[in-house]
Order: sequence, then structure tokens, then C-alpha cells
Amino acid sequence: MNIRVGTDIVYIPRIQVLITRFGNRFLQRVYTPNEQQHCGVSNELTRMAINKLAGRWAAKEAVVKALGTGWRGIGYTDVEICRHSSGVPFVVFHNKAEAIVTASGELDNNCQLSLSHDGDYATATAIFVAPGT
Repeated sequence: MNIRVGTDIVYIPRIQVLITRFGNRFLQRVYTPNEQQHCGVSNELTRMAINKLAGRWAAKEAVVKALGTGWRGIGYTDVEICRHSSGVPFVVFHNKAEAIVTASGELDNNCQLSLSHDGDYATATAIFVAPGT
């Protein structure tokens, strides 16, 4: 069995600073339209929306760490963090990230995610469990 783990922690005020400084340019570069909608991005961002965006940033970082690639050749929106109606997070791969997962032959687009927020921090862990040699 092959287990790959990635984890990340984000200082939420840092995300607030990036949004304040770069606005929509930052949001569109890092988050898919679906992610922005599910985080509650609107003209006036609430603390809850910023917390959710920070959690997704941490999840994206954790996923590329678990892939073992980092961001080399992968765009931020190539890793999309979604939620099932039950609230369980899951990842959808696009473009280069999807090609990496497919080419691995062992990951099968199956990644378990856990996201958490507390105070000024958001954290995420990504785990791939794949049959291996």
C-alpha cells in the first residue's frame, strides 16, 4: 500500500491582506468560481468567507504536498476544493494536476481531506491511499 500525506497551516490574516491588496486578481488566480461561490465571496467579504478561503488555500497546499509535486507546473485553480452536501470536503483535479494524478496510475483521483479553523489559523491534511508495491 502506498500512503501519501500532506499538511499545511495558514495564518488567516495573511489571506485577508492578500485579498485587500490584490482583490479579484488574487481571488481569480487562486480560487475557481465554484470555490469563490461556496466560500461566500461577494462585494463585501465576511470573516467567515475569509476563513473558508484560508481553509481552501491550506487544503490546496496539503494536496500538492501529498502529490509530491509542489506547485511545479500546476496552477492554483488546477486543484479545486469542494464539499459534498454533507459538508465532507473533496478535491477535483483539473488540467496539469489531473494529468499528474492520471499518469501516476495509482492515485485514482482519490484524496481524503480534513480542514479545520481555530482563531487566526486554518489547517488542512490531505491523504492519498493507493494500492502499491
